[in-house]
Amino acid sequence: MSKSNKNQKSITSFFKSPAQSATNESAAPKSKSSPITETKEIKNENEISKLPSASPSPGPAPAPVPSANLILSPKKPTVVVCSSNQIPPTYETEWINLSDRFLLTNRNFDVQYAHLYAERLGAMRKLVMKSAENRWNSKIPIKKMNDLILDEECILIGILFKQMILKPSIVKQLATEHGFNLQPPRQRYVDSTDKLILEEESQRIVLDGNIDINQFVTGIVMAVHGYEDDKGVFIVKDYCFKDLSIPKQLSPLKEDKFILFASGFLLSETSIIFNQLEYLVNSLTQPTNIQSEQIKFILSNSIRFIVAGNLIESSTRLKDSTNQAKYLTRKMTASSVEAMHSIDELFDKIATITDIDIMPGVNDPSCHMLPQQPLHPCMFPSSSKRKTTHCLTNPYDFQIGDIRFLGTSGQNLDDIDLQSTIDNRVQILENCLKWCAIAPTCPDTLSCYPYVKNDPFIINDTPNVFFAGNQPKFETRVFQGSNDIQVRLLCIPYFAQSNSCIALNLRTLECCEISFQNEIPQIIQ
Repeated sequence: MSKSNKNQKSITSFFKSPAQSATNESAAPKSKSSPITETKEIKNENEISKLPSASPSPGPAPAPVPSANLILSPKKPTVVVCSSNQIPPTYETEWINLSDRFLLTNRNFDVQYAHLYAERLGAMRKLVMKSAENRWNSKIPIKKMNDLILDEECILIGILFKQMILKPSIVKQLATEHGFNLQPPRQRYVDSTDKLILEEESQRIVLDGNIDINQFVTGIVMAVHGYEDDKGVFIVKDYCFKDLSIPKQLSPLKEDKFILFASGFLLSETSIIFNQLEYLVNSLTQPTNIQSEQIKFILSNSIRFIVAGNLIESSTRLKDSTNQAKYLTRKMTASSVEAMHSIDELFDKIATITDIDIMPGVNDPSCHMLPQQPLHPCMFPSSSKRKTTHCLTNPYDFQIGDIRFLGTSGQNLDDIDLQSTIDNRVQILENCLKWCAIAPTCPDTLSCYPYVKNDPFIINDTPNVFFAGNQPKFETRVFQGSNDIQVRLLCIPYFAQSNSCIALNLRTLECCEISFQNEIPQIIQ
């Protein structure tokens, strides 16, 4: 057996129970006349009792399946129904997908990316102008840049551009290929010579004064209050952004219901988190075996499991094979295929007891450009057959009951971290909320599709929960805005690093971190 086949066996058979593994190894080869075993999802127990009985078809008896009920159908072959503790949805827990604006209907690359910034400025100008009038004296004039008068106090509205000498560009890459020195790798592209420039349709102007350059990035629509000096620089006294819309009044839930968040499994042939994933699956499918009453209560009342991207590791892409001839690689099996097969087995077991939402990440087999489109169901041949499995976009906008959720797989926070000196990831998330932009650096330093007539990254409706996956650690806080606006900010850590997922209480919007480092899960304080 080749090395790849050995690795494939160890990965794909990992999530099978001991009884199933023993049965599979000792079972004799089935004949062609053997009955077909089919897995079917039945949500309500009442439906099981309504099924008519029938005698089983002849042939060898199927292997016993742990915690399963054998249902015989007169029209179909033998059906194995896995035990499920899925909670029936009510109005309070009804799920509504609001991510239609992230689905691509036309992938036209003939247009310029400048249209996206122009659309963002045009869509937000009046809203930012209203915020400026509410913040400052209405007697202060709002002017265009070509109408500025020296030392006259006024208000300008435009979109920011951050001029950064260290920012990577295709010109520098081409220069490197022709013998120039390569720029050393950096954790951040911030430099003391950076400048903030405010742009509008007519012209642009450099900003200075009461504004921290290192706290801003390109693509933010804002209003600045100040004056132009004799050097042609606009001296900022104050600034503001678009006011957040007032979210819908929440109706309190009668009972505690939970949503679980996880991200960054980073599976590969050399992954060492298989034990932790087994603990996670066992805890979700058999919560009654958990000693902690608090964790048992959380997992037993979880109605949704959200995976925020990066299912596989980036090293599984086999970059070296792309430079080889096809006849040398035609018999090779990409390790990403084996990793996705393991993920499918994991999701198939979770989908038997709760709904699971799958968002793509930068490492996953989806185009890296935002908004990332849903992963194809063929990548999950087993779990995608269940109605509880949902492949969704990144960003992901949805609603459960009255609670509005908005989140990404973390690329927006990672890119802003490169362009600024904000050390706190949850602070970056809060800034995106204040800027009313999911990913302001699109398309300057973060790849996205060119949009002409709309900008899907504008936050028009304020979410109750704003989250980002694949972050260095778990961070959370409640953002307190004007008009009593409260938003739960949530940074979800890499599961491959933290071995933990996040549980959010839908009744209180409080969250906690559950660790699966050992066989006994525990809450991290």
